[in-house]
Order: sequence, then structure tokens, then C-alpha cells
Amino acid sequence: MKQLRYLTCAFALLFLGSQLAAQVRAGAGFTYGTKFEKPGLFARGEFQIPNKDFGIVASANYYFPKEDKNLGVSQNRMALNLDGMYTFAGNDFLDIYGLGGLNVLLASTKISGFDEKTSSTKFGFGVGGGIRYKLESNLIPMAEMRYVNGGQDEFVINIGLLFGF
Repeated sequence: MKQLRYLTCAFALLFLGSQLAAQVRAGAGFTYGTKFEKPGLFARGEFQIPNKDFGIVASANYYFPKEDKNLGVSQNRMALNLDGMYTFAGNDFLDIYGLGGLNVLLASTKISGFDEKTSSTKFGFGVGGGIRYKLESNLIPMAEMRYVNGGQDEFVINIGLLFGF
């Protein structure tokens, strides 16, 4: 009897694990900030609550350095985001979603000829939306636009590819 209980629990955990795993996505792509005016790369992870329209998104955007050779100034930026996501409309091929959450901007400036660089950390929030097109269950192109205030105060555009697990 005890073995039957253990076997039932093991199958239940296996089933639950497979259901949760199907809702996890990770990916990367290209990003562009309208104020910083430099492209960059982003990495992203999503967890969709099973059988619900809600999810959690964590992402990091790295922007290529912005340099002014005449002034000898180099600027670097990276943004970290933690968002809640809600899928408004979706079918077997296309999801339309909105998202909003917290943003942390890490910025630094270096002036040539000086040993020190200045760094700043600013907190803000972002709100936006996007689409995901499901080519296959594990291959999902996505595009997203959001407005981020706080240190960034700009529109950010992300275009990339997600992989389902």
C-alpha cells in the first residue's frame, strides 16, 4: 500500500513538472532605446502560470557603448526588468500581451584622460505590450515595445526569439 502511494505521488510530480516545464520560455534578441539611440542585446525569461493568462517576465537589456570621440566620453547602460504579464488575446499561433513592472538602470560614464568613471543606479517602472508568434511549440518569435520611466525615460523596442522548455 505504501509503495502504491509513493508511485502515485511520483506520477503526480512527473505530470505537474511536465505541465510547468511547458510554460517556461527563455530567449534573446535585439533591443533599441529611443533616448540612448544605440542598439543592444537583451536576454529574457518567462514563466506563464499554467492554464492562466498571467505570467512573470525577467529581462536584461545591454546597450552597446555610446562614444563621443571628439569629447572623449564613453557611456554604458544596462537595464534590468521584472514584470507581470497578462495575455489579452491568444490562439494556437499568436499571443497579444501587456506587461508592467519594475526597472533598474545601471549607467556609467568614462572620460578619457581621467582614471575614474561615474556610475549611477536609477529605479523606475515600465509599461508596454507585445506579440508572440508560435512557429512551433518550442520556437516563438516575439516583438515588444514598452515605455520606461525613472532613469531611462524612453521607449524600448525588443525583437527576438523565445524557446519553450
